[in-house]
Amino acid sequence: MARKVWAYAKDKNHQFIYEKQSEQLKIFYIWDVLRLKARNPDEYKELKFYSTEFDEINRLELTASEHGFFKYKSEQIDEETRESIYHSTAMLILMEMPQINFIIDNDNYLFNFSKFLVEPCLRFKHFDKNEEKYYPDLVGYFDEDCELYDKWHGCVAIEVVFTHNCHFQKVNSFEKNHIPIIEVSISKKLKLGTEFCGEVKFTVADVEKYYYALKKMFANKVFGKIRSDPVSRKFYQNKIDDLQNSHRQNLIALENKQQLHHAAKLTLERQFNLLNIEHEKIKAEMSNLQGLMEQMRQREWNLNNRLNYYTTMGFWQKLKLLFQNPVD
Repeated sequence: MARKVWAYAKDKNHQFIYEKQSEQLKIFYIWDVLRLKARNPDEYKELKFYSTEFDEINRLELTASEHGFFKYKSEQIDEETRESIYHSTAMLILMEMPQINFIIDNDNYLFNFSKFLVEPCLRFKHFDKNEEKYYPDLVGYFDEDCELYDKWHGCVAIEVVFTHNCHFQKVNSFEKNHIPIIEVSISKKLKLGTEFCGEVKFTVADVEKYYYALKKMFANKVFGKIRSDPVSRKFYQNKIDDLQNSHRQNLIALENKQQLHHAAKLTLERQFNLLNIEHEKIKAEMSNLQGLMEQMRQREWNLNNRLNYYTTMGFWQKLKLLFQNPVD
């Protein structure tokens, strides 16, 4: 049985109803519809409710159950369709969120969505297989503020899962066709102590209360898992461009460094040559000083010899020598 908490509607002129001054189809919540039925039955009777697929041709008529959900008017289709209140509620809340903070493998990814497609029909044609047709819960288009924008072309499919995860064939087909999938699982914690499965033991008030409680939880963060993770050609090209740019920058930096080293080398060589010239000058001066010192030592030796000679002479010899030689 299908249990949907929201629907689109046609008026008495058989036209889908849109939000005022907007291109968005108006959402009819089950609790508002049941209130309308109780308070204004004539206005309620003018409306026909439909499922919320993106492609109008796939929308089917719904009826509002007093228990708090929409179901398909066709009993056969309703019996063949399995959709829980948990799935429908989570899907509705996510579609209404222009900004979603996904927590994926302990990493934060902030998505700013410009629009959502609800259960669009995606057709994949492979060369060796028949056409495959899928209806993802949501396809969202997000802006380039998210780091996954280039990698995923700014588009992601969001699948809400309650009892069964996305099967391998679907994940593989989406990845081959460059469509990423983020899977949001309805865990026991997200059921918030409710029980909307099996026998109907709840009211529309319980469903409305659950909607607002889950919406409050999703406002902070939504835990998800990436099931399909394709990489766009643009992403690869950007990575190549970044690497090439980094290589060029490193090469320029190395060339500049080499030029600085060469200039420093020339400066050091000039300084070395100047120091070498100064060294040679000092060596020459030292050689001259050594020559002068040798001359001084020789003169000192001569003077000492003469002094020793004078000290050994007698008085009359000194007097005689004094008159014979002029004093130096």
